[in-house]
Amino acid sequence: LIKINHINPVLLNTERAEIFVHTVMQLLYLAQRARPDIRTAVSFLCGRLSCADADDWNKLCRVMKYLDSTRDLVLTLSADDAGCIMWWVDASFAVHMDMKGHTGGTLSMGKGSIYSTATKQKLVSRSSTETEVIAVHDVMPQLLWTRNFLLGQGVAVKDTILYQDNMSSMLLEINGKQSSTKRTRHMDIRYFFVKDRVKNKELGIEHCPTGDMRADYFTKPLQGKQFYKLRDEVMNIGSNSPYHSSQRSVLRKDAKDQSVKIVTDDIKDHGSQSSVIEEQCDMKTSEMIEQMSRNSVVLKKSYRAALVGA
Repeated sequence: LIKINHINPVLLNTERAEIFVHTVMQLLYLAQRARPDIRTAVSFLCGRLSCADADDWNKLCRVMKYLDSTRDLVLTLSADDAGCIMWWVDASFAVHMDMKGHTGGTLSMGKGSIYSTATKQKLVSRSSTETEVIAVHDVMPQLLWTRNFLLGQGVAVKDTILYQDNMSSMLLEINGKQSSTKRTRHMDIRYFFVKDRVKNKELGIEHCPTGDMRADYFTKPLQGKQFYKLRDEVMNIGSNSPYHSSQRSVLRKDAKDQSVKIVTDDIKDHGSQSSVIEEQCDMKTSEMIEQMSRNSVVLKKSYRAALVGA
């Protein structure tokens, strides 16, 4: 998802480039409100609006295929009576082509992600520890605003907890320059203002194991078991939902060998046919994206015409 073809990119023509921009903006609206599970992919696509190529178009098609296969998946939010604001913040070190990191963060007051962010960092860091500290700095304004907003609405906020999985960055944020070493002494003092918030008991920092770090979902593309596990937590998917990780089909042990043999024979007999089917699916997805964009433009023109006539 994050890799970019800098050697021989095939740029989109004008028509497809406009469709690409229009569709990505629609996905951004969706990701910010109801589908945080596509937030990471949309965040990357937003950075490709001015120079989208064929690879970016294929990535957009994959997002549309995912949405089509999960069209009934909904975000369910619930809050408990603890009055605790919980934040998970994580970062990926040097994942972009220019060696910049990526910040991921999510907020919850019980179950489900109320707010999520996935953004490219604005400077190059020297270590994963520095990347994590920068990530907290990126999320802090929203964290403090959320706390102050809820207090202003009369909500009893008992605690605000920030979960991280990097112990070195946690020490820097709690102790400031006292825990700094020669590898972090160059860091700007502005990244340690969180220390004052911790000292004033406006914020508490706690450790979260990497396997349970929800913000990891927003820092890089995940796959397999970890993707479905964190998606369950971000979207608050119930165990009875067909989209829950426990509902994914697996081969039974007594029929495993027979099933594998059938699949292997099918691949040998229909390998070329599968490639043709996959190409046809890609074409249908592209046609679907283009048709959605045209319909949206027609509706806007009709709406504007109705306003002028009125």
